Amino acid sequence: MGDKKQRKMRNYLLDRRFQLKYTGMVLLVTVSVASGLGLMAYRFSQRQTEALTAQIAAQPDLDAETANDLERFAKQEDQKIRNAIIVGVLILTLVLGLTGIIVTHRVVGPTYRMRRLFAHVGEGRLEINTGIRRGDELQELYHSFAEMVESLRDQRSEEIEQLEDTLIKMEAAGVQSAYITELRAVIDRIRKTVD
Repeated sequence: MGDKKQRKMRNYLLDRRFQLKYTGMVLLVTVSVASGLGLMAYRFSQRQTEALTAQIAAQPDLDAETANDLERFAKQEDQKIRNAIIVGVLILTLVLGLTGIIVTHRVVGPTYRMRRLFAHVGEGRLEINTGIRRGDELQELYHSFAEMVESLRDQRSEEIEQLEDTLIKMEAAGVQSAYITELRAVIDRIRKTVD
């Protein structure tokens, strides 16, 4: 039913346009929100630094070296916050990008396999010789399709039996015709689609 093959990264991009489009949309929204929140946090930190600077200026008894150290420390903390926000957004982008590719693969993989099965059945072969992996999406759709194919196989098998019975009755009645031979050839071709 499921494949045990190791996946290579390029195998995860079965439908590049679809997968990159939806992964990109999720990334755009997430990075925009994270960047906006990060910018708000950075501006808050800068305002705190400005308030500290104003407080330092309002204290005439504070020596200049201590005042400079406090301002330098506050500005370093602002830079640390800015750098942490940038690194966080970059890591978030990378992780969500990879997650988006993997999640969309769980939809695209089954659709890719089902398109091949549709073509297979469209050629008249009523057999499902492959499944989809556990954990993939569209499990219910796949199982409904497999049930439909099985139902068609059963119907076709019943029709073959009815045709066979009719041919046997015709031959028992002494009917001799090239049409019987032709009909038998058709039945044999149909039988191959369900065997």
